[in-house]
Amino acid sequence: MLLRFGEVVLIRMDFHQTTGAKVRPAVVLLDTGDEDFVAAPITSQPRNSTWDLAVEKWRSAGLNVASHIRVHKLAVLAKADIVRSLGSLAIEDTGRLNLLLCRVYCGEART
Repeated sequence: MLLRFGEVVLIRMDFHQTTGAKVRPAVVLLDTGDEDFVAAPITSQPRNSTWDLAVEKWRSAGLNVASHIRVHKLAVLAKADIVRSLGSLAIEDTGRLNLLLCRVYCGEART
């Protein structure tokens, strides 16, 4: 399976410091065709951070509630842990995501 940039998936994420896992949404950033992919977590908890992106068209992305992409919390995740695909970000949201990714990772970010 090849995932697309902006695709929103529901994925099982293991806890780091305890046993167990939780199912969470994430947005696909890069899939090179192997068994894993790079994603950013999606949360319903708004944070006052320059690095969080509000999903404007969250319903069309398949999300149940207003959500934010945590651009500074990227993860490499296994495709085997995907529970299902929820949808895709709207073109407006993917454009804003691209801009924020460039600001954060291309040296344009200011703290």
